[in-house]
Amino acid sequence: MVNPAAGDGKVLALYESWGYSAVNEVQPSPDAPPLVAMIRTCLV
Repeated sequence: MVNPAAGDGKVLALYESWGYSAVNEVQPSPDAPPLVAMIRTCLV
């Protein structure tokens, strides 16, 4: 879960550079910031 506003979007961009993709956005409570759920395919 990543706050897309964290670091002016730099945190989200960093996860994307590591191969993560956004799959859903949630807001746990009205006072909380929206969070983006991210996943990465694991190649073994």
